[in-house]
This record gives sequence, structure tokens and C-alpha cells, in this order.
Amino acid sequence: MRKITTLGILTALVLAIASLMANRTSDPPPLTTLVGPFFDADYDVTEKFLSFRKESRFVRLRDGTDLAVDFFVPEDAADDSGSLTTRFPTILEYTPYNRAFALPGMALWERIALRWRTGLKEAIFDRSLSQPVRTMIGLGYAYVVVDMRGTGASFGSQTPLMPRLGSDGAEIVNWITSQSWSNGSVGMRGQSYVAWSQYATASQAPEGLQCIAPGVIMFDTFTEGTRPGGITTTRWLSEYSDHLQAFNLSKNDPDNGFFPVAPVVDEDGDGRWIDEIPLASSGDVTLFTDDDELIYRDGQLREQHYLARAVDEHKDNVLGRRLLEPDMRFSDAIQAFGNDTLSFIDTSPGAMLDKVAASGVSVLNLGGWFDGFLKGTTKLFSSMEQGSGMRMIIGPRFHVPEGVTPPYQDLLGYDGDLASDVVLEEIRFFDWCLKGIDTGVSEEDPVLLYVMNRGWRHEKSWPLERQEIQSLHLGPSGSLEPGIGEPGSDHYNVDFEHTADFGSNDTNRWILMRSPDSLMVRTELDERTLAYETEPLDTELEVTGHPIVDLWVSANQPDADVFVYLSDVSPDGTANYITEGQLRAGFHRMQDPKLQTRGLRPVRPELPWHGFRAEDYDANALANDQIVNLRFDLQPTSWVFTEGHRIRISIAGADAGNFELHPDLCSTGVAGQCSATTLTLHRGTAYQSRIELPVIPLS
Repeated sequence: MRKITTLGILTALVLAIASLMANRTSDPPPLTTLVGPFFDADYDVTEKFLSFRKESRFVRLRDGTDLAVDFFVPEDAADDSGSLTTRFPTILEYTPYNRAFALPGMALWERIALRWRTGLKEAIFDRSLSQPVRTMIGLGYAYVVVDMRGTGASFGSQTPLMPRLGSDGAEIVNWITSQSWSNGSVGMRGQSYVAWSQYATASQAPEGLQCIAPGVIMFDTFTEGTRPGGITTTRWLSEYSDHLQAFNLSKNDPDNGFFPVAPVVDEDGDGRWIDEIPLASSGDVTLFTDDDELIYRDGQLREQHYLARAVDEHKDNVLGRRLLEPDMRFSDAIQAFGNDTLSFIDTSPGAMLDKVAASGVSVLNLGGWFDGFLKGTTKLFSSMEQGSGMRMIIGPRFHVPEGVTPPYQDLLGYDGDLASDVVLEEIRFFDWCLKGIDTGVSEEDPVLLYVMNRGWRHEKSWPLERQEIQSLHLGPSGSLEPGIGEPGSDHYNVDFEHTADFGSNDTNRWILMRSPDSLMVRTELDERTLAYETEPLDTELEVTGHPIVDLWVSANQPDADVFVYLSDVSPDGTANYITEGQLRAGFHRMQDPKLQTRGLRPVRPELPWHGFRAEDYDANALANDQIVNLRFDLQPTSWVFTEGHRIRISIAGADAGNFELHPDLCSTGVAGQCSATTLTLHRGTAYQSRIELPVIPLS
């Protein structure tokens, strides 16, 4: 049993040893004092249970695979009203990122400091150290965290996003509802891959699953998670693949942010779990998987070697790098895993929507304006039947962290704690869905947006019904004008070294494991592009929705890539990035968007869709000086351009290091060795190259 005393430790991964010896900090304030002024800080999150019990165990699936599970059950009611409660609604987190971490090898003084500051007997960091999770347990939710097969301390192997993970999740839901501490109602939460697992599980319609709260996840795996516009996100895929497999092999490399997974079984029965992690004695000293003989810290022999055997099975995982191979360049590509075959649509949440809708679960979609998967958030919400149980919240965040980064807090004047704001909304959603409490959720408009440079606002739908599409046309001398100008064209010699990285950590919205440590300023980058901008605005202009570019392009090469960036240019010339989109010209032909849902339901919003199958690709789209229409959407946004600012779009032919360089133009993959490529942008009455902005009237 542990007392629920909020410690303010959100995760063990960032617990530096030096901080353990710092002055002991007082307990931080309750969650509701951290939320922003727009949110209901009076919503009651007073703990109703003062302690909990934790258990770690394996749950065996029908095929014999054992999954590692931690569960936390409330105990010790704060008053008589909860003293008879023994069955609880449950929140499930179903993850590939380790349900708990360990920090072996701490010196004695470090362990003493850890015990003094946190009360932990050893350096095992589980979800109960997270303030949101402790708050939920204290409110009377059981909390369950499960390592997917092929990850953490679970047995088995996987290829990322394989459908089998959804049926595994359904088995876990059924296991939860059979437990003596469960009242039969289950909700799910988590972000990214953990959000994908919610859609995959809900598509199997387990009886006890009532609602899910997926955050920052794609709709279509091919174009949103792998190849936006048909162009491979090489850096993201390679870095993420290595990162995920390091977790899956229980890598012990704290200097680079990797910690071994916490064991499930204390095999020697000494009350310590740390010593169940084998030592790495040969080869790669951060891994124990390449040791011929397993040696343990306490020198004792083991018979079952639970953790070692589980992690050894993870060696059979198919890595994300597989998606970088040339045979995976089209959306209808197939990969094999054991006796199964897997296509991109098999892994796409959008293709699961029909089954998710039929299951009847309520969904709270969570997104961020600078998240690489943002388009997925809006499409998942809009493509479902609307009702009181379908909701969406989008704030000014990246994929990680869950809050607003300091540079954007300053730029936007954000005066709340977005991470706490969203947790409070999750609690209200779960209280309504799982406990039947009238939290006001069902009476509110279902869409909650943070309009950048303005603030939070409820809306009835997405896209906004009152949006007005306003076109700005490419004009002479780099102008961007409301009216169609005289016929003409502009030439751009592609700079293959152009790279859209920001901050001292050289990152952007596509590198989903971190966020830029500065504002995304394109002022200097735009000097390497072909840019068009308006005159200074004489009044403010709100753009909320999906901007679409419609370009007429020719080139001196048979194919090319086109990247478009939308920026806000302040009077001092600073160009702040807002959003972007891209398309390989070979995919210029439009296709039926319902391909994303296997034809089972319309995809909303109605956006340009290019299919991206092998049969959709035209390798000579620009050959023989053909002028081709490229119409594609940018990531959605909600931004107010203030009076005196300019609207700019900048056009590039590469984002080196982040996206692949076009293989037909850059066979070596080296920017300096690419074929000289000139893009020609055509404009005027016959070729109305433009950007279409979803403008919200000031009234």
C-alpha cells in the first residue's frame, strides 16, 4: 500500500540523480490550481481514496503469449461515502513504451536520497508517480498499464501497428472486466502509438470498453505517418525505429535517455525487482541480450529468467526502418510478418472507423497545432458520426511535450498549463462516460480550439461552418494578391540543401520524439525558397481550418517534390512558421478519398487526396515541359494574423535530412549531387496558382 501524496514526478525518465540531493520540495498544488483561466478550476478532483495497492503480473492471451501488466486499485476511502466501494471503473494505458522503468546501478547514497525524497525503496518508476495518474486513482479509478506484445517486459514479437495488437487489447479489456476490483466499465487514454492502440482495441468492440481519449495520432498511416505527400520522412522513421527497438531490448543507457523496463516477477523472492535485470557483461554493455550467460546483480541463479526470455523474443520484431525500403514507397505495398501479410491500410485508424463507430464508444480526440499527426486528429473526429460522445480539443503544442513549449508560451501569451488543462478535460470526460456524472460535457459544443493569438474557444463542428474560403493568388515580383494577376511565371532553382529545422536541437514538427527549443522562424530559410507575400494587412485575419494550395507547375525534370510553408511576417521582417504541406508531382492525379476507409465511409473534411498507390504514380508527370496542376492541403491551423503583418507562402523543392531527396533526382541521396532542377510556377487567368485560406469572419 502507498499513500497518494502528490510528488510532482511526472516520469522517472527525467529524474536526474543530482536533483535527488537537492532540498526536498513541498508537495505541489492540486491539479485544478494548475489549469488555465478558461478551464473549470472549480471542478472537484479532491481525492476520494487516500491510498492504493499495486500488483504486477503476466496476463496470458489466448495464443499463449504473456503480457506484462501493472494495475493500481484505490484503497482507504477518504470518507464514509466511498468506504463500501470495492469495484471501480478502470482506465487502461496500452503501450509499447514500457509500463515502468528501472534505474539499476545507483550508488548507496543515491538510493538513500531517492528513498528520502520519494519514499521509493528502489529505483522502479511506475505510472503511480505521474500526477495525472495519481489524481485519477485518488478519484476512484483503477489504473492499468500493459506492455504490448514484443515490447517492455511482455513476451512475443511484433511489427509496429499490426492489427493483432488490437485483438490483444480487446483480450486485456475482457480480463479487466473479469477482475474482482472492476465494475465492468473501461476507458483508455494515451498519446501517439498509445492512441493508435485505443482505436485498434475499440475496433474489436470489447464489451466493457466505453470510451477512449486518443491524443496526437494519424488517420492514414501512409501519408501522415510515413510519407506525407508521397515523400518519405527518412529522419523520423529511422530515429524512431532505433528509439523504439532500444526500448524493446531494455537498453540501459541513461546518458541517452534509455532505461531498462521494470521486471514483472521477483523470482528470488527478496522483495527487490532491480536485481531481476540481468547484467550486461559482454558485447554492447548497454544490452544484456547478447550475453551467452545471464548474470544477476545479487549473484543468485535464476531458473525462469522471465525478463531475459521476454526481451529475447523482441529480437524478432520487424523494425520501423523496414518502411524505408524501396518496395514500401507506395500505399498498396505489402510486408510479411510470420505467416501474415500487412498493408498500410491494415494499420490505419481511419480504416478502423467503421468498426469503432459500430462499437458505440465515445471518443475524446486530442491534438496539437504543431503536431506532425495533426491532420489525423481532425479527420478522425470529423469522419465519425457526431454526438455527445464525440469531442475534440486542439491546443498550441507539438507531439511532445504535452504542454506548450516556453518559446510559444511567450509568443502566444499562453497563461495556463496545457498539460493540466487537458488532463482535467480527460477527467471530466471519463467521469461522464464511466461514472455517469453530469459534468457538463454533453451540453458543451464538441470542439474546443486554442486560436493562436486569440485564445480558447468552443465550436460546434470541424471545419467551422462559418468559414469563408479566400484565395490569395501568386503575383509578379513575389506578391500574393486577392485578385488574379496578369499571366506570367517564376523560376526557382531548387536548393536541395534547404532543410526546415529549427532551434539549437535542429528539429521540427515531423521529428515526433522532441520539439524545437525555439520558435520556428523561417526568415533565413525563406531566402532559399521561392516566396510570395501580401501587403501588410489593414485588419486582423483569422485562418482556422485546412489551407489548400493550388499550383500550376512545370520543370526541367520529369518529376519533382514541392514543399509549401505558410508563415506570418511581422513588421520587423520575422517570418514565424504556421504550417506546411508537400506533394511529389508524380502523384498529381486526384483519387477517391474513401480509399482511406476501404470505401466504407466518407472522409471528412473533404480534402485533396492522391491515392499514393503504385498505379496512381506518374513518373513522367513533368516531362516534356508539361504544366501540371498540384492541389494539396497543408496541415490544419488556427492562427490570427494581426494588423500590419503579412501572409507569406514559400515554396521549396526539398527538406534535406528530414524528407528523402527525390530518388530520381538525387540517386546518391547527397544534396550536392542532385540533378539541377528548376521549378516554374505559372500564374494568371489560365493558371490560377493560389493558396485558399479558410477565413473566419471577424463577427
